[in-house]
Amino acid sequence: MAKHNNIIQYHNIRTKDLGIVIFVVIFLYVVICLFISSKNQTITGYQVKTGTLSENRQYSAIALRNEQEVVSDYTGHVNYFIREGERSAYANLVYCIDETGKISDLIGKSPIEDNSLSKSELKSLKQDIMLFSKNFDEKSFSDAKVFSNRIVNNLTQIENRMIIDDVTKISSDHSNDIINFCRAKASGITLFYKDGFETLKPSDITPEHFDKEKYVRTDMLNDDLVEAGSFVYKYVNDENWSLVIKATPEEAKRVAGKDYVEVKFLKTLTTSWGKVTVLSETDEYSLIELSFTNSMVSFCKDRFVDIELLVEEDNGLKIPNSSIAEKPFFLIDKEYVTKGGNSSGLSVLRKEQGDNGETVKNVEISVYKEDDDVYYVDTGSLSQGNILIKPDAPVTGDDSNVFVVGKQGTLTGVYNINKGYADFNRIVILYSNDEYTIIEPNVSYGLRAFDYIALDASVVSEKDFVY
Repeated sequence: MAKHNNIIQYHNIRTKDLGIVIFVVIFLYVVICLFISSKNQTITGYQVKTGTLSENRQYSAIALRNEQEVVSDYTGHVNYFIREGERSAYANLVYCIDETGKISDLIGKSPIEDNSLSKSELKSLKQDIMLFSKNFDEKSFSDAKVFSNRIVNNLTQIENRMIIDDVTKISSDHSNDIINFCRAKASGITLFYKDGFETLKPSDITPEHFDKEKYVRTDMLNDDLVEAGSFVYKYVNDENWSLVIKATPEEAKRVAGKDYVEVKFLKTLTTSWGKVTVLSETDEYSLIELSFTNSMVSFCKDRFVDIELLVEEDNGLKIPNSSIAEKPFFLIDKEYVTKGGNSSGLSVLRKEQGDNGETVKNVEISVYKEDDDVYYVDTGSLSQGNILIKPDAPVTGDDSNVFVVGKQGTLTGVYNINKGYADFNRIVILYSNDEYTIIEPNVSYGLRAFDYIALDASVVSEKDFVY
């Protein structure tokens, strides 16, 4: 009996063909991944840490002192016998008034045995010149004229004092020429300029007073002609003085909560602590007074004093400004929010229209901030126009138990990427500079130290995956 061979022969798939298929699949996968990544910008992470903002702000402050003006009792040419900024005791000779003008000529012709400067006078002049050279700004060239007048005045006053013993003799020899010697009626630091700020109080200062182009200063010079009843000099007999600065609202926040702040004087590179008083606040600026009980003499000749506030904040989390974003949220009244459902989170009861009429669905919500009466709820949890009812209220109840979703509020925050996707976290800003911001730590629904956030918020959207 013949045997049938029922053997079916299968063709083996060649290994070479299988390799090509696998290669094509991998190649397509790589191409697709590259295409997707090209459509999405890379999210760079930044680790949040406790930090400080040590940037200090510089200001041109207005100096206010208890300045007492003195007027002349006579008309004539004035000659001073004391240097500006020098303290004069009661009854000291300060100036004389030459009613004819001839005495000034005679004083100038009077020989002086020793016309050299003392060591202290020479040192004082050198210091004045060095300070002016160091702080001179070409944009404020008028300061050069003020400085020149001051130096000439000081040199003339020194010369006048050298020949003071001869003045009486000169005046007696010319009895027809009237000269009046005027002495200090009170002790104080003498100043020989007038600018209209003498009677201003800190509360009188406005932003217009900081405009140096409109500032007018009149310096009294030796041999100037003065009239009876006109200004001749002023003095300051009180060490208490203050500086007023104009700051932005953001800058004012850095010092407004402090009792005292350390101030660096750029002219002398010395520091002192000033008492902080906020004089006025607007959306555009804040005027702040800094009060001192020392250093007045060093700046008595200056109306504008350049200073730097040495403020450093170290209580907060430091983040880059590029990571900050704003996001809208629904404002939901608290009485429509309940705990429970299938989780321990917060939820609301939302009305829905079904085949059998109106029903109520328990919807979990994501809350980002809690105020006294409302929750800030993620817009992804609910939709505009959704109708919510109070817990335990009947579905077909009156409108007093109904809340229509619609009102929104905006929160400032960053995108937390700890979980591999972008999740918005709100922040409370304390202080900022041009690059970084200090935020309040341990804020509800906020950041914690060592969290990772998106460095550039402009390339991130909610729930984006981090590649």
